Amino acid sequence: MTIWPFGIALVCLLVWSTIRRFALRQPTPSPKPPSSQRKKGPDRQPGTWTPSTYTRPTPELYPDWSLQDTEPLPYRPHKWGPNYPITMGLRAMPMDEWIELDNRYPYFHHERTTRMREMGTAVSRTAPEGLAGAHELLDELREYLPQRYPSLFRKTAKGIENLHTGDAFNTGDRPLKQDPMQIVGSLVQEDVCILVERADGQYYLAGGAVCSRGVWCLEERLGIPLSQIHIEYGKVPHFREKLEKGVMNLFRRIQPENPVQRNTWYVIGEDAINREGFTVGAGEKGMPEDNFF
Repeated sequence: MTIWPFGIALVCLLVWSTIRRFALRQPTPSPKPPSSQRKKGPDRQPGTWTPSTYTRPTPELYPDWSLQDTEPLPYRPHKWGPNYPITMGLRAMPMDEWIELDNRYPYFHHERTTRMREMGTAVSRTAPEGLAGAHELLDELREYLPQRYPSLFRKTAKGIENLHTGDAFNTGDRPLKQDPMQIVGSLVQEDVCILVERADGQYYLAGGAVCSRGVWCLEERLGIPLSQIHIEYGKVPHFREKLEKGVMNLFRRIQPENPVQRNTWYVIGEDAINREGFTVGAGEKGMPEDNFF
């Protein structure tokens, strides 16, 4: 999962598809910000953001990237050993590696767009308070994707074109004719969520494109604070006593020029992200719990 602030919103790329990556990849060194930044975040009131002058550097071309031949990058899902510490597992994210695409892109694109078309707002939508962040995310993707993957994307006068599918998206009009997170979900391979900090200091789910197989539904958790999502909905073990404080501190302190990343994983007995009998939304028949480990 990549965490990167955009204006008033924090954009989280939820790397559900890393369940397919089980080999070891050389980890990126952990972030080491100056001690003054580690002790406290920017001097601001909750729910307010000071505009940043940071400009994302132009990424290098992905070396020899091919829609047919580039394999998924391997990741080890967990550390081996009898003792497994409960941590956020953060590490620094080089800007070139923000969006990862590979030769399974056609498969995931088909599954994601099919799910968004069939399930609509249950899997992809943007709340009003998340629109500014979603628009800024689209602006960044319009620049980044053609720079990193020029054989797959082309920047147009008003937006971006997917050269694999022929789909062209107008990302500049306001308001957009299409929900911005549906456009995002049609461009990238992973799931994406928008979190927005309110005046109470909590971060609320304000939009997303959550189309992969999982155990939660975007529609059911939209507008819910992050801690409640993890504790009451996700029932994440030890979240309150071991993770909540660190998570909240991370979001308060994070800056655009110092993005971080993490990977999450779980085991599912099927490969596809959309099988009959499986649910990510209200009104659908659910998969038995023993299919997850």
